[in-house]
Amino acid sequence: MFNLSTQDVVQSIEKAPLVILDGIHYQEYHNFFSVSILNELTSIKDTNFHKLEKQFDKPRQRISYDTDIMKRLKIFFMHTNITTALEKKFKTILSFRSVDIWKDNAGYHLPPHTDDPSIKLAIQIYLGDNNVGTSLYDTENNILKSFEYRTNTGYALLNNDVSLHGTTSKSTHGNRTSVYVRYR
Repeated sequence: MFNLSTQDVVQSIEKAPLVILDGIHYQEYHNFFSVSILNELTSIKDTNFHKLEKQFDKPRQRISYDTDIMKRLKIFFMHTNITTALEKKFKTILSFRSVDIWKDNAGYHLPPHTDDPSIKLAIQIYLGDNNVGTSLYDTENNILKSFEYRTNTGYALLNNDVSLHGTTSKSTHGNRTSVYVRYR
């Protein structure tokens, strides 16, 4: 069982600068989780993965919410220390909504989009290497910034009408696994 200490994640949030690029507010993270949490997350077996709601036609799956690791991740990201650090950095009020561990299989691709309006801020942390990361786009779908798909790196993105993001190409190198957290 991973230690529920939020210290490393809070420090990642506090030390990463808030970037505003063409109206898109984001942070880029490196070494987001502690080694103990990361080790548990990267040792997940392929059991208990299910098709993602509203994406039955895409090769994306998530770990079942009734698994022990998902219950612990929910408690972890609900923690006041994490929420407060994000609120201070993004200068907004947040409340935890949900967390997933996603596995995108070969062929997964998501064109530029903004998230559902019920999501105010999302965090995505990658749990692997050598695959396609997430890119930020301007309103004409030109790439502004790409996040490299590398273990324990990722980003937080404030959702607004110009926060277009997606993948530049299809996932081709095995599974693209990540933790995805939503706040409202």
